[in-house]
Amino acid sequence: MRTLMRITSIAMMGTGIFCIANGSAAFITVAFLIGSVFLLMGICEIIVGIKADFDITGRGFGILSDGIIAGVIGIVILTGQIVSDTTAQSIFAMWLLIEGVLSIRTNSLDVYHNTLEENTSLLLNILMILLAVYTFFNVSTFNFKAMILIGIAIILTGFRRFRTSFEIEYIRPRFLTGNQDRLDEALAEEKRALAKAKEGIREQKNAQRRIQKIKENMAEEREVLREASIRRMRIEKIKEKNK
Repeated sequence: MRTLMRITSIAMMGTGIFCIANGSAAFITVAFLIGSVFLLMGICEIIVGIKADFDITGRGFGILSDGIIAGVIGIVILTGQIVSDTTAQSIFAMWLLIEGVLSIRTNSLDVYHNTLEENTSLLLNILMILLAVYTFFNVSTFNFKAMILIGIAIILTGFRRFRTSFEIEYIRPRFLTGNQDRLDEALAEEKRALAKAKEGIREQKNAQRRIQKIKENMAEEREVLREASIRRMRIEKIKEKNK
């Protein structure tokens, strides 16, 4: 599964490079290549989403959804439903925007406490969103060739899927009962448990930081009230002396 995902993601990035190299070409001239790669990627992701296991709980469902979307886009392109550069540009921009936004998790926004891998994933998603937003306004701004923007979009999504392939863990069939196989499965389970534990530790640290912030705010509030009380007492003493 991991190898299948890597091969198709590399094919996707290669297609993106081809589109950039032929930036002056019309979309219809390379539609068959793009549609075929998308259909292949969609089929691959559907298989991986169903058959493979992941380090992160629920990741397989996301891969399955991405595969269905990619497969539909591939079929639409192959059947000639997208012929103009402007339409293709808008569809790829919308697809890139949806993938970028849905891939960002709330707890991954804390860049100071994220791992390098998490920050890299966050940066990739932000680049996808920025490219998608720019593509919508490309005609009214710098007006780059549509195939160049589409090629960059395909490269980014292909690279994202290549990174996803490292989260896949293959589970061997049960009839393989050798000691080495059982050991490998136990190590894989330990790895998944460790990933869940890291997620829990991150949430705990976030909660501790919120608690500390609340305590600091409460201390500042008490200090303000104390100073206000002292000032009030001083004013009252001054009034008594004036009398």
